[in-house]
Amino acid sequence: MTDALANRPAQQPASLNPEDAKLAELGYEQRLDRSVGKLASFAIGFATISATTAVFTGFGAGYFTAGAPFVWTILLAGAVFGLWALIAADLTAKLPLAGYSYQWVSRINGPDLAWFTGVIALMGWVCGMTGVGFVLSGYLGGLLGWSLTQTTQILLAIAVVFVCVLINVYGVRFATFVNNIGVSLELVITVGATALVAVIAFSSPENHQPITVLFTGGDAGNADSYLLAWLAAALGPFFGLIGVESGADVAEETKNARHVVPKTMFYALGASLVVELLMYIVYVLAIRDTDAVAANSAAPIEEIITQQAGSAVTKIVVAIALTNILACLLANILVATRLTYSMARDNMLPLSHLWRHVSPKSKTPTYAVLGLGCLATVLLLSALVNEKAFNYIIGIASLLFFFVYILQTIGLVVGYKKGAIPQGDPGTFDLGKFRLPLYITALVVFLGVAVALLFLPQFTNNKWVFLGIVVLAAIWWATGLKARLKRGDAGADYVKTHTA
Repeated sequence: MTDALANRPAQQPASLNPEDAKLAELGYEQRLDRSVGKLASFAIGFATISATTAVFTGFGAGYFTAGAPFVWTILLAGAVFGLWALIAADLTAKLPLAGYSYQWVSRINGPDLAWFTGVIALMGWVCGMTGVGFVLSGYLGGLLGWSLTQTTQILLAIAVVFVCVLINVYGVRFATFVNNIGVSLELVITVGATALVAVIAFSSPENHQPITVLFTGGDAGNADSYLLAWLAAALGPFFGLIGVESGADVAEETKNARHVVPKTMFYALGASLVVELLMYIVYVLAIRDTDAVAANSAAPIEEIITQQAGSAVTKIVVAIALTNILACLLANILVATRLTYSMARDNMLPLSHLWRHVSPKSKTPTYAVLGLGCLATVLLLSALVNEKAFNYIIGIASLLFFFVYILQTIGLVVGYKKGAIPQGDPGTFDLGKFRLPLYITALVVFLGVAVALLFLPQFTNNKWVFLGIVVLAAIWWATGLKARLKRGDAGADYVKTHTA
């Protein structure tokens, strides 16, 4: 047996704190570093969402697809993710386990559905961190004045990913410390720069567009086609709010997790909505030369800031924005590795004995961090072979996460009917009588978003990448995992029945 099988809980000492005792009740021994406080938990959620990353990467696609009114798609995205935050907060308070997308379904519906939910979520995080690393390398090259070819940008992205991998390997305390700095800079400097642009833009009528542009669809054709364009423009804001529940993935490292994580989810979502909406509105209205912004469609925010405040201020803002994007990448790696560790702890993955290994010194799943860094590297290198395929890979994260939400919500409806939803502890967040109506409403909404992501013309090719991921997951389930589960060598009871 391998080292990680020592997870099997022994007789628990009376001195265990309530969260470690809850973990033992669920079958696991505390092995990770429970050092994440309220601020760090909020920062993980806020950084994973990353308002600045969302605006810098999504503004151009939204604006050039549906014009200025695309800014209001953030409210649609906020309502959808608000439904998910309510569901996630309720479950975190009852099952405060790392790797929520696997664990919640595993405990309520069993290991088979949990496997598919977990692996789809894992690929969503990997595609997300790969895309963020690629975006970060492009901005970094531009800031330093480098003329990046496709090859050099890929190599720079690999270097950036592995810097974040090494920070995560060092330990959660250091990773969250760096993350806290990035979030603080985002809240103070980036938002401050947006306020500066707003002050300059509104100081004179000729410096800004009229507010009426926010409600004018432009030359998008008839109402039906404009509605499709507006919905397509929502991809950026939807992608920008993914990760609202990421604090749940670090529940085993969070102090007083059952009370803290549900609250910080709502704080992170609320703060991100306000920041993103204000940034979108300010930068749309601050456009002085629409032709210049269109000509610089790869970096529209920089062009807008330059028009209003000059190139020196632009460089400062972009430099600070890079720390925000870096924090987003750090948080993505952090939560992805906890999901990997959680699934491997139950022996659900190939080579699980590697991925569940926890460093005695740093209390970090070291090999899981390194393994995901290598997987992101492979995806980045794929761009050298087929750039179009690579764009599909990094563009599929939203679709993957919404299928996770769909599978989990279906599982929750079934679990509710079977009475399998765990009881909450007194004083923790609980949906109560609103649980089933919320599940049904959320399921309808999530299915609607998934259909849009599958069939809107801009995203239709993503379905083939999604299908490929599901097929690979099914092959491992059929050829390896199914036999493990039948023998009792995998699943939620694995650590209870296997000794070191």
